[in-house]
Parts: sequence; structure tokens; C-alpha cells
Amino acid sequence: MAAVEYRTTRYGRLGAVLVLAMLCGAAPRAEAQYVAPTPLTGIPKVPKTLPLFGQSPLWTVATAAAADRTDDVTLLLQQHASPDDPDENGRTGLIYAAINNNVDITQALLNRGAQRDGRDKLGKTALHWAAERGSLDVMKLLLAAKVTVDAQNLQGQTPLMLAASKSKTAAVRLLLQAHADPKKEDYTGRDASDWAAGNAILKQSLKTAAGP
Repeated sequence: MAAVEYRTTRYGRLGAVLVLAMLCGAAPRAEAQYVAPTPLTGIPKVPKTLPLFGQSPLWTVATAAAADRTDDVTLLLQQHASPDDPDENGRTGLIYAAINNNVDITQALLNRGAQRDGRDKLGKTALHWAAERGSLDVMKLLLAAKVTVDAQNLQGQTPLMLAASKSKTAAVRLLLQAHADPKKEDYTGRDASDWAAGNAILKQSLKTAAGP
């Protein structure tokens, strides 16, 4: 008791509480403050306080994939976490794997039966994101898994249109090889060549692929 009274005098009431907790065998918890990124960064919000001292944060597959943490995704899948639980933007682990061009996470999720054509709140699938980012390695895995090549988002845009809009020539070529339809129009009547307006060579290539 004398020891506690000494510590109370020296450190104040909070110090006494911590000392009592340690004497009872409870280790103090330290917390690191994390600023939750905005949805525009492509990274979902994570808990603002994450425990230290070796205690893992409460990841979901989507959160771990967004952070490009392959080992965490693998561990979660081994623990039977759902591969398809979305974050607040409707994005799943497979979508974030496409955004980050992470082949290992993509393959792991496909092996676990993840929804290949799952959509986020913008109506975009993993193939939309991979095409827009030019994530060729992930695109190849998704196309081999028979995703919908001409899926349309809420604006009617297909992966081919998004690849064309970002001048991702290799992605456009890969989608055309997978029989993406260059004639397909979005909900405003624009096709892939219209979306490639800033790239004259790509625009002409798409017009040629569309034919007469």
C-alpha cells in the first residue's frame, strides 16, 4: 500500500491506476491514432485506433486487400473469412486486388470462389478497375476466370471504354483479344472509340476493330 501511495504522490491518480493494473497482471494497452483516408484514395476507412503489443487489427478481406497486405488476406481466408464482404464503397477484396494489380491476392480470392463480377457502388467490377488502371496481370487472371467482358457500370461504361479513356493501349488490346465489343455504347451513346478521343492512334484502332 505504501508503494501505491508513493506512486500516487509521484504520478497522480492515473499513475496509481496504471500501477494497480500492472500489479494485478494487466498489461497496459497503447493505441496508435490512424487517420481514416477519404474514399477518393481507394482505401477504405479502418478503425481509428488499432491495438499494439502484437494484437492484430480487425481486418476484413476488403480492408487487407485495399492495404495490399497479401499475408493478411491469406490468413483471413485460412480462417474462413468471407472473400466477398464489401466495404462502405461496395468494394470487395477482388476489386482492391485489381486496383493494386496484386496477382497473389487475386488468385487466392478466385481460388476461394470470390464473386468474379461483384460491383461496387459505382457499378464497377474488378475488370473495370483493372482495365482502367492498366493492371494487365490481374486482367489476364480475371479473363481466364470468365468474368463478364462487357459489363457496364452505372454510366453504361464497359472495361474497354475505361481502358480507352485512360489510354491504356495494352489493356485495350487484351480486351479486344477477349472479344470485348468495341461497338457497345454507354448510356449517352458513346462507344469505346469516342472515349479514346484524346488518343488519335487508339481511337483509330478501335474504329478499325469495330468495322463498318
